[in-house]
Amino acid sequence: MMYFNPHENVASIEIVNALGDVQSVSAVIHQDPHYLHANRISLFGTRELEIELLGFSKGGVVHWRYHVRPDWKISDDPGHDYIQRGTGILRSTGMTYGVMIADDSIQPIAEIEVIEATNELRFNEINDLKAEFWFLQRPKDGWNIYRRSRGKHEPAKLLGSWTKVASLGLRFRLLRISSYRDDERITQERERIDLPGVEIRPIESLEEPEFFKSVESMWLSFRILLAFRHRQYINTLAEFKDSASKREANWQAVRLEPRYRRRSDEAYDPPFRGKIEQYLAKGAARLGVIEQQRELLHAAAIGYATSYTAPIMESSLTACVEGIERLVEAFEQERQLTRECIAKKRWRYLGSAVREAARSIDASPEEHQAVNRALSDVPKLRLLERIDRMVQGLPRNRRGGLLELMGGAEGMIVMRNQIVHGRLIADYQRLDIERTRAQGLFELLWLGYLGNGDLQDSGWARYQVRCYASEQRTPVVD
Repeated sequence: MMYFNPHENVASIEIVNALGDVQSVSAVIHQDPHYLHANRISLFGTRELEIELLGFSKGGVVHWRYHVRPDWKISDDPGHDYIQRGTGILRSTGMTYGVMIADDSIQPIAEIEVIEATNELRFNEINDLKAEFWFLQRPKDGWNIYRRSRGKHEPAKLLGSWTKVASLGLRFRLLRISSYRDDERITQERERIDLPGVEIRPIESLEEPEFFKSVESMWLSFRILLAFRHRQYINTLAEFKDSASKREANWQAVRLEPRYRRRSDEAYDPPFRGKIEQYLAKGAARLGVIEQQRELLHAAAIGYATSYTAPIMESSLTACVEGIERLVEAFEQERQLTRECIAKKRWRYLGSAVREAARSIDASPEEHQAVNRALSDVPKLRLLERIDRMVQGLPRNRRGGLLELMGGAEGMIVMRNQIVHGRLIADYQRLDIERTRAQGLFELLWLGYLGNGDLQDSGWARYQVRCYASEQRTPVVD
């Protein structure tokens, strides 16, 4: 009986470089353990082909596609076609030489590290407009799919209820895909892998280019929002797009997280309580208004997430305060606020007058130089003042928890500055409290700024801060 390896596929592929040059090569497509799709391609050939490929792609990135024999018909329908293509990084692997190896031997000569693999199916019977996005992070608390009716058996593809985002002209629903993996290389058991995802459709009829542009924008907003909710970077695993006469699947070559490497931070309470559909809908609508600040907000969310996974508390506090600073910067950019306490034009006059008066003071040249340097910059708001300005800019009914945590925020910023300047923090209990304060501040600022201030936070940060303050006020009795 012939041996069949389900994780390898033999094919002829055509490689295309940036100049449009095409090279046909025999290849083996591999799916390594912990990957759900092909992630690398081994290229085979002679010494001559190896030399040709060395200078084929100077930048390393190439496009590849499966070779299709012209004498084989896939379908009698002329509109039917199936294309498998992708993008990857081409690297030479070298050849082996020896007494028992002929000069014209065929060996592995190069390898393509797959970045993206696309399967495109075209036929006339497709007449739909939708998009699906699967991502790799599988939260411990589940990707809860709320349905109006539940059967006895849970289907392999579980779909939730539709939620509309009227300002974007789109609607979405959560989905969960159950994929079964039977890979003897890593386990003797058949594993079930639940993959979370989102399906997006138009509310009303839209043109294809406009729809897919809006969909890509909404998915980016969802990734930013989910990075905050699950406190980790969100990796897109696959994208599925249906349009008139075409169905396209794009797989990203990202490694599946092993189950035994459970993230310890998932033991903490979530940043808010409530249906995630409400959070995503309001957040996506808000991010659609402030598209220019989305990348800054993404960086802020990653800083907050890092504070839960950093190996030491000092870096946790620093990462979270930097996340708060990025969040405040996004708020200031949207409101067109500046950090200057005095207008630049006014400061030119005031600074010049003060420097003129300082010349009459009896001081050394170095001291005069230091005074002039200090007076050359426009006075700016401190970080604490900028955070307070953002708090005051939020709706009044969303400031309660923020004002409580702001009571000791100056000490939080001072401790962060001490860490940045290399000073040792001896009071680790206080450091833990200030880290918790920073995380609680970020959560409430994030929810309030993105229109989700009505969601209930866990309250853990405020509880910890209150307990610590109470301990400091209570006298110790010997």
